[in-house]
Amino acid sequence: MVDVAVIPGDGIGKEIIPEVCRVINNINDEINFIYYDISSERYLNKGITVTDNEISELKSYRAILFGAIGDFRIKPGIMEQEVILRLRKDLDLYMNIRPVMSMPNVSKYNNLNITIYRENKEDFYSLINGTLDNDMEFRHSDALNNYDIKISGTSNDKLNYNLGILTEKNITRFFRKAYELIEDDNIVITDKANAISMYLFWREIAKNESSKFNKNIKFEYADSLAYNIILHPEKYKHIIAPNLYGDILSDMTSALAGSLGYAASGNIGDKNAMFEPVHGSAPDIAGKGIANPIAGVLSGSMLLDYLGYKKDAQRIKNIINQMLQNKIIPVESGGNAGTHDIIK
Repeated sequence: MVDVAVIPGDGIGKEIIPEVCRVINNINDEINFIYYDISSERYLNKGITVTDNEISELKSYRAILFGAIGDFRIKPGIMEQEVILRLRKDLDLYMNIRPVMSMPNVSKYNNLNITIYRENKEDFYSLINGTLDNDMEFRHSDALNNYDIKISGTSNDKLNYNLGILTEKNITRFFRKAYELIEDDNIVITDKANAISMYLFWREIAKNESSKFNKNIKFEYADSLAYNIILHPEKYKHIIAPNLYGDILSDMTSALAGSLGYAASGNIGDKNAMFEPVHGSAPDIAGKGIANPIAGVLSGSMLLDYLGYKKDAQRIKNIINQMLQNKIIPVESGGNAGTHDIIK
């Protein structure tokens, strides 16, 4: 048996993720799911986001299946930063992988086959932020990097900052992992090196590591890429992006496939991985039975593939494709199929 941690979370995550676990067990009975109540509801009742003990336990699992986090009753950013970003940082999940595929009878494009490899811990998601009227010190220490950053100064206006960082050790291993996973040479690396100087450092590492893996790469500025991928998505296959632009581009390309309801993702490290649909908690439709579960099911497929059950992972994808070909279409895509019509 393989133990997998499960965090259903909030909203439609609580509806979809247990059903995804059931789908996986119908195909593979070697997976043992262990549930964790990490949720906004617990935070509202007990003031707890995620505990140190829970982080320690989660580190013992090779794979985690995550639902969604977020509740309109809680100030934006609290659950996202203290749960999602903390899990990524503490479990050292330094790469996010977002596949984008054509969906029969849903996608406007029939030949979508794009994977976005997003750096997952640094860039402008560093949590080094504040206002200049307060002296601040930011300390970071893990097995990879140690730094102590002090920020102080004066301004005649209220000055807010959010520091973007890239560290050599992390970006090097990120590109090595990407090049190991990519089997061909249709690789585009995106950034805004023409406006933000730290991306020149990003490009330098990308070039150095590509030569070690005999990869042919090309660079495209993020704004140009956003424009061209809408016009010619068939030209792109592998996109490597820093954290912020990867976040934006991966959601944007999900619209080409149909919606975020079809967007699966994997957060990958050297020891752990966490798989999640990226549609969010969607409180406006939670409890109505109309949430699209396909992103959750495809995240389950990615989890199986990661654990080595490649035939089972492909079987799930084949079932989804056949269902859509048979015109069992989710409500959000103009069909009549609710959550339980799709997951039976």
